[in-house]
Amino acid sequence: MTLAERYDALFIDLDGVVYRGDQAIPAAINILPKLRRYGLLFLTNNSARTPEQVAEKLGGMGVQAEPNEILTSALATAALLRREGAAGRTAFVIGERGVREALQAVGIQLLDGEPDRADLVVVGWDRAVDYAKLRTASLLVERGARLIATNADASYPAPEGLWPGAGALLAAVTTTTGAHPTVVGKPSSPLFQAAAEATGAIAPLVVGDRLDTDVGGAAAMGWDSLLVWTGATRPADLLAARTLPTYVGEDLSVLLDERPPGRFRPATDQDVEPLREVLEGSGLRSSGLERRLPRTLVSRGSDGRSPVDATACLEEFDGFGLLGSVAVRPDLRGKGLGMLVTAAAVGEARSRGAPRVFLLTETAEGFFKGLGFSVIERDTLPEAIRTSARTVEECPSAVAMAIDLHP
Repeated sequence: MTLAERYDALFIDLDGVVYRGDQAIPAAINILPKLRRYGLLFLTNNSARTPEQVAEKLGGMGVQAEPNEILTSALATAALLRREGAAGRTAFVIGERGVREALQAVGIQLLDGEPDRADLVVVGWDRAVDYAKLRTASLLVERGARLIATNADASYPAPEGLWPGAGALLAAVTTTTGAHPTVVGKPSSPLFQAAAEATGAIAPLVVGDRLDTDVGGAAAMGWDSLLVWTGATRPADLLAARTLPTYVGEDLSVLLDERPPGRFRPATDQDVEPLREVLEGSGLRSSGLERRLPRTLVSRGSDGRSPVDATACLEEFDGFGLLGSVAVRPDLRGKGLGMLVTAAAVGEARSRGAPRVFLLTETAEGFFKGLGFSVIERDTLPEAIRTSARTVEECPSAVAMAIDLHP
């Protein structure tokens, strides 16, 4: 099965996945027409544009999209308020056409100028915001209006640099009032809930370029995610991630590829022989495997008969981590599992409070450099690692590498 075939809908981020700035990502132009039959919905935290405007922008880049295939944080905000029975209530809005039209469509009355009271204050991205709007919004919240944010993105990536995003405007109101807003956009759940409602999806795949909004939001919903490298995130960022994606890949073409999910768990006695097979198939020693089992991670099918797809072992020496036995089934190499299992093991080290993780490698120096490890002199290894059997007997000529961890 390809990735797309495993899920009942594909929720795809736009900026960094389908386009960068005003340029479509080439894979998006080629792949998206083949994905429509899988239930496609574009998600964006940008509340300024209407779906029609977004579709027009995409069309100008050579990406065909219908307005009903686009879910903005503005629409999700309106959907949330509709579910809560907010029709007929009044709202003061900091935002552009997208959010204003979405709120009016569900029966919310918009207030302009400097009203004394409002039921709601809705903050979205607004390139025409001024001090008067921020002052009015803050006063209305102080007088009892409920504060809602279409999204909390602190910045907006423009061609010349970062502009203040909706989150920056929201911060002015929350700093002034101390109010705690309801946030709709990713990684919060209302946008995802609106996407599920719009498609009827139960088990969708979230596709994005950011660990915090796309991957973190999907995980909070109990959904799988695909992280692509066409936008904000680089492979080295995985090692600092709180939540890992299920898959990683170069671009949207991965959705038409066959690759297993990276679901890592501690190894058990039932994994010994499949582990031995994948280690030896990768040219790694399997001696002492049983001893290292409690500190070994595996990704393997749930039927008990599947081979081990990927594995890594994280041993501890005087509080430091030693990463070893990183292996991926030969037929699955190049599909991101090595990155994911390394990141999962480093995450284990961080959770245990290790300040640094070391490793020894004969042939994969370039791979680990791409994930943020640096080459070090072997004589700078902590004594417990430098004098261990792994270092002295099993890896006498290997390159030593290390990465510093931050809590």
